Amino acid sequence: MTTESKELLSMAAINKSFGTVAVLDHVHLQLRAGEVLGLVGENGAGKSTLIKILTGLYTLDSGQIELAGQPVQIRRPADAEALGIEVIHQDRHLAGRLTVAEQLYLGTAKSRGLWRHERTAQAAARADILRTTGQELDTGAFVDELSVAQQQLIQIARAVLAEPKVLILDEPTAPLANDEVEQLFGTIRHLRDRGVGIIFISHYLQELRQITDRITVLRNGRNAGDASFADGDSIEDVIGLMLGNQVNEFSHQRREPPAVQGEPALELVDLSVAGTLSGINISVAPGEIVAVTGLVGSGIEVLADAATGNRAHTGSALLHGRPVASAADFAARAGAYVPSNRHSDGIFLRNTVRENIAAASLRKLGRRLGLLNARKERDTASELVQRLDIRPANPEAVASGLSGGNQQKAVLARWLAKGSDVLVLDQPTSGVDVGSRAHIYAQISQLVQQGAAALLVSVDLEEVVGLADRVLVLYRGRIIAELPSSEAGTERILHLASSGQTAGTSREEVKA
Repeated sequence: MTTESKELLSMAAINKSFGTVAVLDHVHLQLRAGEVLGLVGENGAGKSTLIKILTGLYTLDSGQIELAGQPVQIRRPADAEALGIEVIHQDRHLAGRLTVAEQLYLGTAKSRGLWRHERTAQAAARADILRTTGQELDTGAFVDELSVAQQQLIQIARAVLAEPKVLILDEPTAPLANDEVEQLFGTIRHLRDRGVGIIFISHYLQELRQITDRITVLRNGRNAGDASFADGDSIEDVIGLMLGNQVNEFSHQRREPPAVQGEPALELVDLSVAGTLSGINISVAPGEIVAVTGLVGSGIEVLADAATGNRAHTGSALLHGRPVASAADFAARAGAYVPSNRHSDGIFLRNTVRENIAAASLRKLGRRLGLLNARKERDTASELVQRLDIRPANPEAVASGLSGGNQQKAVLARWLAKGSDVLVLDQPTSGVDVGSRAHIYAQISQLVQQGAAALLVSVDLEEVVGLADRVLVLYRGRIIAELPSSEAGTERILHLASSGQTAGTSREEVKA
């Protein structure tokens, strides 16, 4: 990119709210022709919302978008495509039972003549993929037979074939191996040299150093500043903009570090999930909170499911020394799982709070002959509603009418009612308000103080630093560092998670 490059895209004073929650507050973004602009920020900073506005998935509340100096209206994805704005989403939008060639040309003019000649279509697709990505694929194979990285190549090739003016790549390297990343960077540089403006979204800050000309940082839905490695800014400078002055000591009252424990309550031994996790070894003792954190694409998304028997894996998950055979087995043996997606996996939306709380404890709350002790059920639910300050304070309220924070408290109450002593908490306060977080944190700490073991899987660094006795950092599917609470600062964790390097600081390697 040269300093004479013309401004290609301008997003000015962009505002977006959902209900009463302001997600974007007067956000600005400028992109020049022939520039690679990095867009970074913590989870929840507003990056995805901004991109969804640019690509027509959301409409802005106010503000203005200009392309090549002309105001444009983007109300739907077709508007963005007509303007030459292409996006490669982090989540792959592919049809698994199409062949590679069919998927590559799906919905394009080129497909019309090629559908009738399968071999011709496959040969054309093979040449187009090689030309746009530098990689070869079996274009007659079904899409769902390919690796994640190979599926990513199809998305990249489709976007490049559309000859975009603006190309947006959302975490494009997360599923790629190092050599595939280099191939992608070669494609990006080629497009940049042709004058394409590229927005590159990534948590991997070392990659941003390699490929971006400039970086825009968002924090809490606002612009936090710009940075440029070419102008002497460092990764630490970018991290400082991302975190700002909000890195305060966790407000929750820290527990004393645990004393020497006995046998582990939960162990993961050489646990691997195809394509995401490799050789994970974790041990959690009674009276201890161990946190695992990492960035999107690091494998953090599947760890809790694998540990609790909800996802197929190799290696072992041991609960009190015995292998976990299934999710039902995990729960039956005093394991508690608070999943990241409470709507689909946690709360029963059509049931009452009382029924949600009782769901895992029917035997405990029952009488002889398998009948439920209704009075005991009501008393247990009422006590937990009060203890966790679930609002409204009515056990007969239908769960769908509760806020997200109160739904999450009801999920936690379910396992408190059961008396579980091993907790696996996957993003336990995602989308939860500050007051509800405090109640959830207090309950977790109280349970652990009483001898429970907790595995906390979270991308919220304040949560990790505030709760954990030990912090394990995931990078591209492997645990690369283990930090005691005394050494687990947010900046250090973010540096490890985004670069895979320790920047000369001491750490304990976790043996695979």
